[in-house]
Amino acid sequence: MKYLTPGPVQLPKMVIDAIARQPQFHRTDEFRATMRMVLEKLSKVYPYGQPIVMPGTGTFAVDVMVYNYIEPGDNVLVISMGEFGERLSDSIESRGAKVIKLEYEIGGAPSLDVVEDTAKKYDNISAIAVVHNETSAGVTYRYIEKLQDVAYSVGAILLVDSVSALPAEPIKSRVDVIATASQKAFLAPPGAAILYVSREPRAKTRIPPSMDLTRYLKGIHIGDTPYTPPINVVYGLDASLDYILGMGIDQYHAVHRERAYILYTGLKLKPVPRDPYLWSYTVTAFYTEKGAGYIVRELKKHGYVIASGMGRYKDSIIRIGVMGDIAREDLEKVVEVVNSLVDQ
Repeated sequence: MKYLTPGPVQLPKMVIDAIARQPQFHRTDEFRATMRMVLEKLSKVYPYGQPIVMPGTGTFAVDVMVYNYIEPGDNVLVISMGEFGERLSDSIESRGAKVIKLEYEIGGAPSLDVVEDTAKKYDNISAIAVVHNETSAGVTYRYIEKLQDVAYSVGAILLVDSVSALPAEPIKSRVDVIATASQKAFLAPPGAAILYVSREPRAKTRIPPSMDLTRYLKGIHIGDTPYTPPINVVYGLDASLDYILGMGIDQYHAVHRERAYILYTGLKLKPVPRDPYLWSYTVTAFYTEKGAGYIVRELKKHGYVIASGMGRYKDSIIRIGVMGDIAREDLEKVVEVVNSLVDQ
């Protein structure tokens, strides 16, 4: 089977080889040197913030971001464009903050003017939070850099969930905090929560020790971690980052764009995003009247695993990831099979 899913993704052999080794004790100089190299490579992927690697998932990375930068009682403007926008809201509410939700129907996204106007209607907005790539809808919010300016203008910080975006969907200027993970466009196995921080954690209310970024920042210059890190995932990241940086971030983005366009231009299905500018280049999403479950099952017979929609769109949307070790021929075969099903 070949996985064309929203993540975890199909891993290159070099990454599988890298993780298939005995884990070192994380307090040794040898492992600290590996961690320092991985952090240095992560800094080359996104040079505007300090990278932090901790054990966990993308969801955990988002929760860590929320708990370190939001206080109970804060007013937080959340841009919600689907399932993961709702999860971001849930995380913020679990912190005891007040969520002011700017909610859009699936396939849509707000303009910067709408975000700024909404933020200015409320007093004391502490943060603006957004999902960079809404995995449930195949929508990429490509205003992140300008959204940071909006946050500055209202005295807020910007929190970005980029779990299914970076580094295939690059961010090219400083953003306050970014949460992402190893198992999607970083081409590594699940298990590493990754954050980029360009300002010190601001929360004063007690944070669970495993989530406290100040503990991770203390020894980061020597590659030390406060707790056991995801050692073999770090090995995988070491290999996958060599591949990504060897290609170059701009080219890596272009490759994903090219893959996505094979689907956008080839499939006889309507993309979920309403505007091509919102088309995701990591996770594509299409409406189907044939039933998502039927298409998923038929594609599996041909050796390809894709995903159905989420929530109330479970059977009316298919999602096809273009991250990982996949080839043009794989995507062309998927187009051929899906179109044959649509034409029946």
